[in-house]
Amino acid sequence: MSLITANNSNNFHYTWLQRCACNIIRYGCTSRPKHIAIVMDGNRRFAREHNFERSRGHTLGADKLFDVCQWCYDLGINELSVYAFSLENLKRSQDEVDTLMNIARLKLNEIEKSLEKIHEQQICIRIIGNLELLPDDIRQSSYRLMNETDQYNNFILNVCFYYTSRNEITNIIKDLAEGCQKDLINIDDIDDDLIMQSLIVSTSHTGHLPDIFLRTSGELRLSDFMLLQCRFSLWIFADVYWPAFNIWHLYWIILQYEMKSKTLINIQNQCKNILQENHINNEEKTQRIKTYLNWLKQQRSERLKEL
Repeated sequence: MSLITANNSNNFHYTWLQRCACNIIRYGCTSRPKHIAIVMDGNRRFAREHNFERSRGHTLGADKLFDVCQWCYDLGINELSVYAFSLENLKRSQDEVDTLMNIARLKLNEIEKSLEKIHEQQICIRIIGNLELLPDDIRQSSYRLMNETDQYNNFILNVCFYYTSRNEITNIIKDLAEGCQKDLINIDDIDDDLIMQSLIVSTSHTGHLPDIFLRTSGELRLSDFMLLQCRFSLWIFADVYWPAFNIWHLYWIILQYEMKSKTLINIQNQCKNILQENHINNEEKTQRIKTYLNWLKQQRSERLKEL
């Protein structure tokens, strides 16, 4: 079965043991993660080690994403954010960039053909990043998918394209400056909490920041992915190439979170309490921030339509 696509080549079938482990984790873990962010790394090295064409590695990596969506859904994990294409990837050869765009085009087409299933499962798909840099047909497919699924929150897939965290923060600063110019907020209203609320992923339907930051391939780098969103996440660097990532790796990662979640949650709550204390007895500031965030949401929606 596959959560997002009806293409039989993407179907994953559980063994009896995998299904038992899935049920134990879903119903037995007291602190199951709600949101996982993944840097899907290692496609090229996987292809090289198996004597595949580089494009084959990227295709297998895209197929793996469909599997992981299904696994997360079955485990009760409601949101998945993945790093599909960094702005830094533009430094790669044009042939490789074209290959990645062709794979994206193919997979988006598969998803669009499966819209009936997506509506049935109530899945929200969000493409995040500098979408104006995408080829026209991919940009239009992305917009159609987001428009078709925006109302759902049963499972959310955030796919980051032409994205870096630095670029996202830069855009937030520009929006905050415009908000001040329009007198929607005061300069003194700008604080850590407002910046966090302005992040695209943190304003998703669940509003839940990633519990786990996962990078495959064994590389110990963050690659400029969701740096602010993942500041309280459990960081895991799995020594496995993304196409070889399997369900047992995911089970192990969730158990790691289960063992360390109490400490992480305590840190998050301490920070939330500090922020709440700063907002006590300041109803005017609260109202200004609410007005600004509503304006920001509308601005982002209009920008998408302009694409």
